[in-house]
Amino acid sequence: MECLILGAGAGSRLMPLTARLPKPLLPLGPTTILGRLVDQVAPLGARRILCNLHHHAEAAEDYFARADLALPVVTRREDRLRGPAGAMLTFEDELTAADTVLVVSGDLYLGDGALAELVRRHHESGSDLSVLAVEVDDGSRFGVFRLDDGGRPTALDEKPAWAAGRRSWVSGGAYCLRPELLKRVPTEGLYDFGAHLIPELLAERAAVGLVPWLGRWDDLGTTDSYRRAVLDDLAPAGGDARHVAPTARVHPSALLTGRVLVADDAVVGAGARLHDTVVLPGATVPDHTTVADGCVA
Repeated sequence: MECLILGAGAGSRLMPLTARLPKPLLPLGPTTILGRLVDQVAPLGARRILCNLHHHAEAAEDYFARADLALPVVTRREDRLRGPAGAMLTFEDELTAADTVLVVSGDLYLGDGALAELVRRHHESGSDLSVLAVEVDDGSRFGVFRLDDGGRPTALDEKPAWAAGRRSWVSGGAYCLRPELLKRVPTEGLYDFGAHLIPELLAERAAVGLVPWLGRWDDLGTTDSYRRAVLDDLAPAGGDARHVAPTARVHPSALLTGRVLVADDAVVGAGARLHDTVVLPGATVPDHTTVADGCVA
């Protein structure tokens, strides 16, 4: 099995948090979003991680050169964005030679076992493509599946207005597929799983399977969703918990309450007060500044 973690997106909805870092390298406890995904892929049989780069590629390459991750990571820059499914062509030779391809969005926060369940169910079902599916209260931000009476997918609507405020089964951003499907990916333009590949396969009545996941799942595409995931990772039930990176500097007079993460090379000044807050790598909280329920970049 080969695993591609998508790392090229600009993360525009997370600005200014992604002004200096690609989205998958935002901190999550003692590691990063991508580092946590690597930990979850490691027991599944992959011997390495493939990762496409574009936005802040230099920062990502520097991180991978220094990071101690559960699997080695092979990176390759995209000179132009190809889209999530199109990104598979960045590693066409490696993925085509695999028996199974696992593709994971680099901005997911998943409960343990989600990817293992996806891979297991894909192998058991013999599907051409298996999709991690999650149920959300408002489907209008996601790719929403239309299901028949037996719960099988018949179509996928990308970010439909009709799903606003409606509980829906949506694509969870992780896919397991036969490598033969790479032959369908065009060499030009953007090509997406939700807008292109999955609807095409469903229209042809190909074997597309949904793998429902009822555990923790977050699309860390907004500042609020990212901050919630970081705080829940520190202490799911709330209360006081903090992670201060070894290279961070927190003044002795600073007060940290609730759940607080202070990442690498960050500085928290004298008399600063932080509550339920994330301080990103290299960020500075000035002296006598109060931040509650925020992110500091």
